[in-house]
Amino acid sequence: MKKLYAFLFFLFFTAISNSQVILSLDDDTVYIDSIVKITKNTKSDSVKSLNSFRLSKLFLMAQDAEKSKEYLEQANKLKVKFPFLKDASIFYNAYSFIEKGDLEGFEKALLEANTKLKKYRNKEAYKLRAVILQNYGIMQQRKNNENAYMKLLVNEAIPIAKKSGDYELISALNKAVAIIFMNNSEREKAAEYLDQAQKYIESATKKSATLAESRMETYIINAENLVELKHFYDAKSILDKAFEILKDYPESNLNDSYFYSEGIYYAKQNKHNEALVSFDKGIKSSAKHNNLIALNRLKFAEYEVLFKLKNYEKAKSNIEYLIEKTPFIIDKKNYYKELSKVYNATKEYSKAYYYSNKYNVVNDSLNGDKLKNEIVELEAKYKKAESEKKISLLQSENEKAVLQVNNNRLNMMLFAVLSFLLFLTVLFLWSWNNYQKKLSYQKEVNHKQELDVLENEKKLSISNALIQGEEIERKRIARDLHDGLGSMLSGLKMHLNIADRDNKENSPNINEMLNDSIKELRNISQNLMPESLMKLGLEHALKDLCASHSTSETVIELQYLIKKSSVPEHFKVMIFRIIQELLNNALKYAKATEILVSCSQNKDVYFITVEDNGIGFNIKHAEKREGMGLRNIKNRVAFLNGKLEIDSEIGKGTSTYIELKI
Repeated sequence: MKKLYAFLFFLFFTAISNSQVILSLDDDTVYIDSIVKITKNTKSDSVKSLNSFRLSKLFLMAQDAEKSKEYLEQANKLKVKFPFLKDASIFYNAYSFIEKGDLEGFEKALLEANTKLKKYRNKEAYKLRAVILQNYGIMQQRKNNENAYMKLLVNEAIPIAKKSGDYELISALNKAVAIIFMNNSEREKAAEYLDQAQKYIESATKKSATLAESRMETYIINAENLVELKHFYDAKSILDKAFEILKDYPESNLNDSYFYSEGIYYAKQNKHNEALVSFDKGIKSSAKHNNLIALNRLKFAEYEVLFKLKNYEKAKSNIEYLIEKTPFIIDKKNYYKELSKVYNATKEYSKAYYYSNKYNVVNDSLNGDKLKNEIVELEAKYKKAESEKKISLLQSENEKAVLQVNNNRLNMMLFAVLSFLLFLTVLFLWSWNNYQKKLSYQKEVNHKQELDVLENEKKLSISNALIQGEEIERKRIARDLHDGLGSMLSGLKMHLNIADRDNKENSPNINEMLNDSIKELRNISQNLMPESLMKLGLEHALKDLCASHSTSETVIELQYLIKKSSVPEHFKVMIFRIIQELLNNALKYAKATEILVSCSQNKDVYFITVEDNGIGFNIKHAEKREGMGLRNIKNRVAFLNGKLEIDSEIGKGTSTYIELKI
C-alpha cells in the first residue's frame, strides 16, 4: 500500500496491536477511487451520505485530514432525512473528541451510538456496533481493565460481527482476543482464537483497505504462537503462506514481524545459523522502517542465539544496545542480568558482579514490598519453629489419648457411612419424585404449545387461502375486463367512427369520452394484474409502478440491486403487491416529497426497504387501528415466512424493512 495505511483495530490506541507501526502492503488507492466515483455518480442522498462517512474514515487512515473533514461535512449535510444515518453519524463524528483529547467524551459518544443503532437489523448496523464495542473495550483496556475488554469482545462484539457477515471484522476481533491471551502467556487459548481468525480472514473476499494487511498479520501472529507451543509443522505451513505473498513486497514493514517469527521458528529447533540469518533480515527491515519495538525484539532474540553459540562479543553488543535504547527501567533491569551472564561467561567477574549488583539494586527498588513480605514470612517461620518445640514436649502425653480417639473415630466413621447411605436413599427418592413432576408438567406445556402451533397454522392457512383467492380473482376480473368489456368498448368505438359521417357535431365528444373510458379500463386492468410483471419480470414491473405513481409533488426512486434473481413467479406477484401497498400508503398519508424503494437479495433472503421523508406516524397508535393496507401487508409478509419492521416518528419520516424467505 503506497498511500493508504492499514490499522489492526483502531488508529488512536497502541493497545490494539503489538506495535505502534502502521502496517502497509499493497496499493489500495484504486479501492478508494472506486468509492469516490460511486459517491459522485449516485443520485441517492442516503447512498451518498453513507459512502461519504466511509470515505471520511478511509482518508483519516490515509492521513489526509483535509479530505477526511470534507467528506465528513458532506455526509453530515445529507444524513438529515435518514434516521439510520443520523444515528450512525454519532460514531463517525466521535473522532472529533480524539482530536480535542477528550477521551471521556469519545467514550460517551460510543455508548450513545451503540444504544441508537440497537433498533436496526441491517448488516451495516451490526458492523458499526461491533466496531463501536471494540473501541469501547479498548478504552477499558487503557484503564487497566483488560477483563472488561475481553468480555466485550467475546460476549458482544464477536456475536454481533457474525450477524454483519464481515469476515475481516470477525477475524480482527478473534485476533484481539488471542493477543490478550498471548500477553497473559495462555498460548493454548490464544491458538483457538487465532485459528478462527485465520479461517475467517481466508474466507473474506470483499475488497477493503485493510484486507491484505490483516490477512498477513494474522498469519505472522498465528505462526509465532504455534512456535511457542512447539507446533513446528503447522507454524512452517503458515510461514510459507506469508512468504509467498511477502516475497513480492520486499519494502513492506510486515517483513519486520515476519522475520522475527521465522527466526524463533529456527531458534526453537536449535537451527541457530538459519535463525541468525532471519533475525539479521528482520533487524535491517525494522531499522529501515524505524520500527523500534520490532527492532528491540529482534535484537534480544538474536542475543539469545548468539549466547548459545558462545559468540559473547556480539551478544554483549546487542545487550548494550538494548540498555541504551530502552527507556523502561523494568526492561533495563532484565538486560543488566543478561549482561552479567555474558561477563560471567567471559570470566570478567568484576564486570559480571557490577551488573549483577545493578540488577539487584533495581530489583530491590522495584520489589521493596516483596522484601518486606519475605521478612514477615521469615518471622512467621521462626515463631512456627518455636511452637513446634513446645508441641514436641506435649506429644508424648498425647499418645495415650490417641488410641482412645482412634476408637471413637472408627465408631463415628461407621455412623457417618450409614447416615450418608440413608441420606443418598432419601435424596434419590426425592429427586425421582421431582423428576416425575417436571416430566408431567413439561408434557402439559408441550401439548399446549402443539395446540398453539396448530391454531397459528390454521390461521395462516386461512390467510394464505384468502390471499391466493384474491390474486386468482384479480386475474379473472382483469382478464374479463380486458377480453370482454374492453373488446365491447373497442367495437363501439369503431361503430361511432362509422357514424361520424352522419353526426359530426356530437361524435368528437363521444369519442373523447369513449377514449377516456378505455384508458380507465386499462388502468384498472393494469392495477389488478400488471402486464409488465407477467411479460418482462419483477424489475420492469416495479419500475413501471414507481414511474406511474410519481407526481410533480412526489418523486419515487427505485434501487433494484439484484443482477440475477431466482424468485418464483408467485413470489414476484406477492412482492409487487407488498411494494404497491406500501407506495399507496405513503402517497395517501405521508405527504412525502421523496420515496426510496430498494430491493436486494442475499442467497435465499429477499430484502425490501421503503423510506420516505413524510410526516411520519405513531406506530403504537397505528397498530391499534390497523387499516386494510397495513393488514394486507402483514398477511402477505406472513404468507412468505418473512419479517416486517416499521420505523417512524412524527415529523421524521417512515422506514419500512422487510425480509422474505424465498
